Amino acid sequence: MPDDEPHEQQLINVLVDACPAMHDALTIGPGDDAAWVRDGRVITVDTMVEGVHWDDRLSAEDVGWKLVAVNASDLGAMGARPRWAVLSMALPQTTDKAWIHHFARGLSMGLRHFGMDLAGGDTVRSNNDQIVVTLTAGGEAHKPVRRAGGRPGHLIFVTGVLGGAAAGLQSDKPTLLKSLARPAPPVGFAVALADNGLAQSMMDLSDGLSADLPRLCRASRCGARIDSAKLPTHPDLPHRKRSLALTGGEDYELLFTVEEEDIEQLLSLARSHNVQVTQIGKLTEDDGPKLLDGSWPAPDFAHFEPIDPASEDAA
Repeated sequence: MPDDEPHEQQLINVLVDACPAMHDALTIGPGDDAAWVRDGRVITVDTMVEGVHWDDRLSAEDVGWKLVAVNASDLGAMGARPRWAVLSMALPQTTDKAWIHHFARGLSMGLRHFGMDLAGGDTVRSNNDQIVVTLTAGGEAHKPVRRAGGRPGHLIFVTGVLGGAAAGLQSDKPTLLKSLARPAPPVGFAVALADNGLAQSMMDLSDGLSADLPRLCRASRCGARIDSAKLPTHPDLPHRKRSLALTGGEDYELLFTVEEEDIEQLLSLARSHNVQVTQIGKLTEDDGPKLLDGSWPAPDFAHFEPIDPASEDAA
């Protein structure tokens, strides 16, 4: 396993290599924002752990909303309309019943907003003090959009503004906390990009541009040149924190590429969906992303330490 791969990708590689596909039902398997089943169904899953993905800055209602939003974001990034969800909860025996009621209200609000039905799930007792919630979500799509569709010369765009959610981890400013607690991924616009054939490659910005753009580059076997001065930063992001637009995560905006000839159609579609889009660079024939004015920064957060490729478990 290559030493320069991110630690999380190393772990994923171990799992994928150990579990090869046995059927031809999957059109798109591991490696994108969601899996694509042959009949047009799209499936994804996300887990949130108390103390890792949220703390007391987020209410139980926020957690319910965000759990739906991050899954809807993955579906949209594949060009899929969210349709249903299955919930799993691991709860300490001491969990406050009021927390569960507020969580359920936020979950319901999120499901209604993104047009999803709760299809079922599972609840178990946790033996530690952390609440763990997992949502498996499904949707329907006409045209898949993958991370692997980028080509040199494609223009790179992002939606919305960046850095607000990461700044919300370090600030009590209500607008920044809202960006962290209540992400609103532009799912309808993402589906329209796919249905109109405008997005050649696409993914959501969950871990931040510095972590996610290299993934798109690896999948598309391209490099990228990014002008950091063009990054659309959150209006309340302090100037000294502007780097969070590159290195911070949790924004759940879209990162996508389009052909230069399609810019006018893209801008028209964005206006019709009331979505801000910003060109931040271009795909190249180089290896990996580069900044016009510096070296590519490391992301602010990583889940895992390196996996030793020589160990028996990593073989």
